[in-house]
Amino acid sequence: MAIRFSIARRGVLPTEGQQGGAAGKVESGSLRLLLESPQTVDAVEFQSGSSRLPTVLPKGELLSALNTFRRVMVHEMQKGNAVTLPGIGTFRLTLKGSIEEQGGNFHGKDVRVDGIVFRPDRELLSEARGFEVDQVPFGWEFQAEEQDVDARLSELFAQKDVVTHKDVSVALGQTFTRSRVMSLLNRLVRQGRLVREGKGSTVRYQVVK
Repeated sequence: MAIRFSIARRGVLPTEGQQGGAAGKVESGSLRLLLESPQTVDAVEFQSGSSRLPTVLPKGELLSALNTFRRVMVHEMQKGNAVTLPGIGTFRLTLKGSIEEQGGNFHGKDVRVDGIVFRPDRELLSEARGFEVDQVPFGWEFQAEEQDVDARLSELFAQKDVVTHKDVSVALGQTFTRSRVMSLLNRLVRQGRLVREGKGSTVRYQVVK
């Protein structure tokens, strides 16, 4: 079975089953490949059914082993260490915060753990790179024309005095990625069409009439 994928313009989410795209020539450099992810498989539950691999441990033993790995990972990561699972890969913490200068020295401010990055084992990655990929995309959707985007936003701004990230995303048919919507909002702020209020999850945008 070959892996399936879709094609979309950068910053735009694909819609399965929609063929073709906007009229006119599309430069390949403005497009991106998106892996189709039909489901997320629970490795333990999946192996306990009819598809169970003959070499996999019983569910109870597998859960116990995974719990042990997790405890080891937490113990070592609390000390800032990276953790390697043989044959799987390495897990490493990432930090988020700001840097400020005090008395000629640099210090961190509000530094916290932001996430965990994973670097696969070389052999695992090599096996994955050998997977067959279907060369025909199953669907794609291209970015709306700028005039259409502006028209949708103008309609939204006429209806509301304050808008959110979600409002703009819905107005654009929820086809833009979160980062693309944020980039658009930042541009509208610079253009003076919106005024940003608040921070983080409470941020709102006042419409300039």
